[in-house]
Amino acid sequence: MTQEYSSMANSIIMWLACAPGVLIVLFQAYLFFRRSKKDALRVGLTEKQVKAAIRSATVTSVGPCFVMLTAMLSLMLYVGAPLAWLRVDFIGSVSYELQGANFAAEGMGIELGTAAMDASYLSTASIVMTAGCIGWVVFAALFSDKMEKVNAVMSGGNELLVPILGTGALIGVYASLTMDRLYPFKNQGFAVLSSAALMFLIQSYNKKANKQWLKEWGLTICMIFGMICATVSEQFIML
Repeated sequence: MTQEYSSMANSIIMWLACAPGVLIVLFQAYLFFRRSKKDALRVGLTEKQVKAAIRSATVTSVGPCFVMLTAMLSLMLYVGAPLAWLRVDFIGSVSYELQGANFAAEGMGIELGTAAMDASYLSTASIVMTAGCIGWVVFAALFSDKMEKVNAVMSGGNELLVPILGTGALIGVYASLTMDRLYPFKNQGFAVLSSAALMFLIQSYNKKANKQWLKEWGLTICMIFGMICATVSEQFIML
């Protein structure tokens, strides 16, 4: 990235252009939080339970946010801080955004991080990253309120199957995020296996200990532990 490109990608104009989108996301988060808190009290949860849920959700989000912030640094090198800030706030997947940036570069016949990156590339990357996720946005807008019917069809009318199907879908999602890190087996494979082993130990211990702080911080601890193991293993491989 040249100094000229960096100045353009991180200019005040880009910050002003990206800020409205981020503010919309923050406003939506506020609306969801206010509505969920109101409905929690309406369905019979106590104020203490609501506060405990808020605290638990806040603590649990620390690990994923930390990982996203560290990964977002690489995206900032290619499209600048404002656009990276906007895209990750909207989608929350740095890997997707990096793929979009790379697809834009390949389509233009240039390499990421080189002096060939200019205003044309920044514009193209912005369009590719935005257009690539339109399908998700349209699907969510059209079918979010119809998911109850989908659940009913998939479960055959058996309400007891709904949580089982949801758990299966969750396992499938996380499996898709980790299996490609295991083959070919490299330092990222150490991250997956070490964090999984630690999570198993924490869960096994906490079945008897029932420590609330472990329930809240378990995910963050495992993610950081996995990152450390991956970094250490990479150093050994390099040696």
